[in-house]
Amino acid sequence: MPLLKYLLLIGFFFFGIERISFGQEKKNAKLKPWIAPISLSLGGFVFYNQSARDKQVTWHQENYPSFQTSADDFLQYSPTFIQIGARLLGANAVHKSKEQLGLFLLGTGIYVITTQGLKRIINETRPNGSEHSFPSGHTATAFFGATVLAKEMGKDYPWLAVTGYTLAAGTGYLRLANHEHWLSDVLVGAGIGIASAELAYYIYPKLKEHFSQKQAFQWEPRIAPNYYAASFSYHF
Repeated sequence: MPLLKYLLLIGFFFFGIERISFGQEKKNAKLKPWIAPISLSLGGFVFYNQSARDKQVTWHQENYPSFQTSADDFLQYSPTFIQIGARLLGANAVHKSKEQLGLFLLGTGIYVITTQGLKRIINETRPNGSEHSFPSGHTATAFFGATVLAKEMGKDYPWLAVTGYTLAAGTGYLRLANHEHWLSDVLVGAGIGIASAELAYYIYPKLKEHFSQKQAFQWEPRIAPNYYAASFSYHF
């Protein structure tokens, strides 16, 4: 299958999963967002074996023996950059900028802790011989950004959601082509990225409600051209 068709297929697939929840009854909508991350994670564990790795090594030798690019280092952030750019151009979103930043920081914390923790606990060797292969942090970053983009703007701008997931899939593909990750790493990384976004959207409203009841506690997301942060204060 040509690379472009593969990426578009992946983009439409994940966007379709996201759209299923729109207009559904609440009891059904609770389960729908978890179909993709659970399926990806299970798929990753299916390919977590030596036979699958041997086949991937053969595939890489036949198709990308001398391939090397740093595009995936930048591509992983592209869904997030698209969302920021769309907001600056006045596109509609589900949450206001302050709320989006809070969701972004919470979700980022979840997937960074999860991926980096698993990398060091499992310490899987990469296809190129280096350490900390499982799971793919680049892919988690890309799919987290794509899921947030789809949740915030996918209903009004479906082509943005498709673009985000396509770029995320491209990031995962390049990690394989670069011989940086096994397929299992990429699939589980994608699952973690999507799940982290879903958890952030579930947890954040509860945290906000809890802390809003405590007037002594205040927090303020901050955004600048070269960083995202949040300040916290507690008055005794």
